[in-house]
Amino acid sequence: MVLSPGEPVTEVYSADEALDLLMGWPKQESRIFQKAASACLAATADPALSEEARKAFVTFANASGIIARDVPLDSLYENGELKPLYR
Repeated sequence: MVLSPGEPVTEVYSADEALDLLMGWPKQESRIFQKAASACLAATADPALSEEARKAFVTFANASGIIARDVPLDSLYENGELKPLYR
């Protein structure tokens, strides 16, 4: 993720890290944000929900324009599916 132009890439490896990023986000009113925050919060309590949280967070990151441009989007996929963000 690139949070601001010129800043280094921020990598997110867990639902906790994603939730931390989301809680610091300046605009928390959108449905996409709310879904990502709820899914990440749920995944912090139940790791079985990690895939749902990852998908919601990636949707938020794409919609917010913070996916790092130097990361080829096809590298986010494995066998036609988005790679797990949380392992």
